[in-house]
Amino acid sequence: MSAALDLLQWRHDMAEPECDTKFIDTTEGQNWLAGAVDDLIEDTLYVAGKRVSEQVMQLESALAEHVAAKYSAGEDYDGALGQVLRNVLAGDIDKASGALRLLVSKDEVRSMAEGLVRPLAQQYADSLEDDENG
Repeated sequence: MSAALDLLQWRHDMAEPECDTKFIDTTEGQNWLAGAVDDLIEDTLYVAGKRVSEQVMQLESALAEHVAAKYSAGEDYDGALGQVLRNVLAGDIDKASGALRLLVSKDEVRSMAEGLVRPLAQQYADSLEDDENG
């Protein structure tokens, strides 16, 4: 009887754990998300060995739409959009960056980027699992 119990215990110990937790809900998933947001903003995000370009274009479009909407709504404080353009053309990126922050904050950009990378989290987790198994 002991051998049968040992066998059952061994099977139990070797069984895959049942897990309903999504990768994004884990600490590792949250850490990945924070890094992925930064990587998307910097255009250096890779998932499953491939550069993520579609989401970069979506982020760029969302930023442009956000700035255009603020400009159209008269929320272009101190002519910030013109300042950005003039300072970029003059090569003064520090001043352009400061003026740009009048139109879009870092938190707004991060929020947009998070919305774009969050759906990629499970794909990333699956690619890690494939690497471990393959």
